[in-house]
Amino acid sequence: MYRLRRSRAPEILLSLLEGPKHVRELQAEVKGSALTVEMRLKELIREGLVREQESKEWPFRRVLELTPEGRRMAAILKLEASAISRPVRRKGEVGERGKWLLGLLYALGGTVEGGVRLQKLLFLLKRELGVDHPYRFLPHLHGPYSEEIPDEVMELEGAGLVKVEREVLEPLLCALTPEGERVAREFFEGLPEEVRRKMEELRKFSGMRLRELLDYVYSRYPEDSKYL
Repeated sequence: MYRLRRSRAPEILLSLLEGPKHVRELQAEVKGSALTVEMRLKELIREGLVREQESKEWPFRRVLELTPEGRRMAAILKLEASAISRPVRRKGEVGERGKWLLGLLYALGGTVEGGVRLQKLLFLLKRELGVDHPYRFLPHLHGPYSEEIPDEVMELEGAGLVKVEREVLEPLLCALTPEGERVAREFFEGLPEEVRRKMEELRKFSGMRLRELLDYVYSRYPEDSKYL
């Protein structure tokens, strides 16, 4: 992690977490000298956190993007920054976005395996089934993605409403705690019957193998998936 703390390295990773960028675009955004940015880039490339390729269109400039490991490290840096700036939620306190996530877990039996699956289920609830919940999704390398979801999972975990088993950053299992189940049931039962039914329809997707679920989302909603 030492190299991640060197001058401009965190800024580079956080900038690329938003998406691939040309070198000059990246230099302008992180506001470092061209020499410093270039040095940090070479180090991050050697560490396997950033990779570069040539754009396929004129003027064929270098395009930089995060590797999977780079995304993990950048996400950790983002979480560290947000943990410092974000007020701590009191035990049992939950906002509107959190209620929808809890309600989804309740409708699916109390658990969801994996952060990627959770992303895709909430996306399908909105796009496939037409339930207007507050999470916003943007096209992403791995399909539609909402950066609000991992933030909310952390908030709910801190509030004692969900239990998360994870490997480094990626959730392997997200499950309701007893208190979370109580809050989730209250929210779920207060929803219109049609919305409750649609949330329960997601079980056909939650039971898919992850690769099958991703293929379904990519093929049905290609405009929400960014292929590079």
